[in-house]
Amino acid sequence: MAGERIDTIIGEQATLQRGIDITRAEQRSGTVPVISSGGVSSYHDTPAATGPGVILGRKGVVGSVYFVATDYWPHDTTLWVKDFHGNDRRFVYYFFKWMAPRIATMDVGSANPTLNRNHVHPIEIRWPPLPEQRAIAHILGTLDDKIELNRRMNETLEAMARALFKSWFVDFDPVRAKAEGRDPGLPKPLADLFPARLVDSELGEIPEGWEVGPLDSVLVLQRGFDLPATERTSGAYPVLAASGPSGTHNEFMVRGPGVTTGRSGLLGKVFFVAEDF
Repeated sequence: MAGERIDTIIGEQATLQRGIDITRAEQRSGTVPVISSGGVSSYHDTPAATGPGVILGRKGVVGSVYFVATDYWPHDTTLWVKDFHGNDRRFVYYFFKWMAPRIATMDVGSANPTLNRNHVHPIEIRWPPLPEQRAIAHILGTLDDKIELNRRMNETLEAMARALFKSWFVDFDPVRAKAEGRDPGLPKPLADLFPARLVDSELGEIPEGWEVGPLDSVLVLQRGFDLPATERTSGAYPVLAASGPSGTHNEFMVRGPGVTTGRSGLLGKVFFVAEDF
């Protein structure tokens, strides 16, 4: 009956399709996002799928879910919703976000986590009618808009922090100002922390009192620990992957606060963790 929830399976409401392989060498500069299992990995000049779209991590990061408003290219490491069967696309996204913890346990890979769409399609579900889908998507979308605004604010603050770090500890602006007799523009207790002279070193000019040495003289990097989703027990401790927080566990391996950086898959991302992890 119209307006009532129905018993169905995922494949009848959102048909998944394996993504399309495209190498870096084959990509041409453009504005079309290439979505991999870790999110937007690059841009191309030609889409392979029409947006809005929903994408799931298939290989590498199983359980990740993304919504893209524009046309896009779903990478081979993903599954993308090829047919929404008339359902609200935003609701389908939230549905898969809700299913993500279960999907993450459906890894069929050995060394590299892998998701098979044929294991997802037969899952039995209760499915709401379209008006209810739209209402749910609207409420969750409003919350997501607020989260996105906060994320952008955080990005702005992070950019300001990086610019300040570069000014103080790479360009040595406060030291140069003091050396030239100018006001460094800092409160006196803070300005007093900076010397008033630069000296030569094998790396170029550095503030007086600084030393040049290898990175491992001040910190030691350690490879992370393997913990498949199937072996996790939901708990109070965050699991950090190359792309950031990736679920929780009931035990920790490292005392916080700590710093992590991507080693495989997504390189260059750095995260600060206040608690044990």
